[in-house]
Amino acid sequence: MICCLSAWELREVLGDRWDDLLTECAIYAATSRQPWSEPPITDPPALEEDQRGDIEELRECVATLDHLRAERWLAKRYRDPDFAHDYFMVATDDFEDLGHKLILAVTAWKLAKIFPPYPTLRTAIWEMTAYRGSAGSPVRSDVIERMIANNGDIESAHAVFVYDAALQAGDAEVMQRVGPPPPAAAAEGGAAAEGGERAAEGGGPTQDFQPYRLARDCGAYLKSFPVAGRLGDHRIIEAAKYNLDHAPSFEDFSFA
Repeated sequence: MICCLSAWELREVLGDRWDDLLTECAIYAATSRQPWSEPPITDPPALEEDQRGDIEELRECVATLDHLRAERWLAKRYRDPDFAHDYFMVATDDFEDLGHKLILAVTAWKLAKIFPPYPTLRTAIWEMTAYRGSAGSPVRSDVIERMIANNGDIESAHAVFVYDAALQAGDAEVMQRVGPPPPAAAAEGGAAAEGGERAAEGGGPTQDFQPYRLARDCGAYLKSFPVAGRLGDHRIIEAAKYNLDHAPSFEDFSFA
């Protein structure tokens, strides 16, 4: 899902390679989704008149790992103007799985502007209610330098992706939870949160990108292009490419 958003953000600069990249996204989805997996649910559930929509209701859903209850919360709230704030805040209540809750919540929020909103936003609700973790910031302000020093390994790359997600959320409280932005991002004045469409621009490293089997690195190299464009540091791409070329492949694993 995150790879699909990255592909969409690069559509203007990839030209003829975009169709090939979409094929790789489809292959990645097909190989990671088991045939017994639940089919997509497109319609919100029916709600009782007393259905709660406050942020503490969603937190209780996460605490009890009750995704069906959380779906009802989503159905109650997803059209509200202040929905995104609560959605992102609960996603930053813990940073287990390398901060994936926030990354997926921001991804779903952006994709919900393209696809039907309820089923798209529901994906992050399932992520939030799949596990519980400890509170606390997952990364430090030198996050980009650490990714480069670690040759783009998956943990240091995800720390950069969490920062990028927080900036795109455009919410000061969310950003405060994640931590101070990297120097390059701070210099941008939060421009990354505005649209997220300013991906790596043509004529730069994007011209060298070739679609590949995304499961090899969980799509990190692909994701590094729009992230590097937003954070203003193409060394992120170089580090992700080194990891792709030298780290063990995850291609034989199932991510369902």
